[in-house]
Amino acid sequence: MTFVTGIIIWIVVGIGAALLFRAFYRGPTTTLFLGVCFAVFGALVGGMLGVAGYVTHDPSPLRIGGLLGCVAGAALFSYIYHGVARRFI
Repeated sequence: MTFVTGIIIWIVVGIGAALLFRAFYRGPTTTLFLGVCFAVFGALVGGMLGVAGYVTHDPSPLRIGGLLGCVAGAALFSYIYHGVARRFI
């Protein structure tokens, strides 16, 4: 059950990051759907990379590495999406 809760938290963080980046750093051609998709994907990838160091001990998604990776991945993917969409219009 810890894994399901952790993945749900990662998805919620990704949605929050997408909405935050859309409010502050939005290009004229960006869409909410693509912003959320990229941020959730970044949160999942970052969370998995953050948990990868704990595989032999306790690979719980709620560990600090997983949560920090989740936030960093969501922010990075959102920034890249909005930056690229803003630059190439």
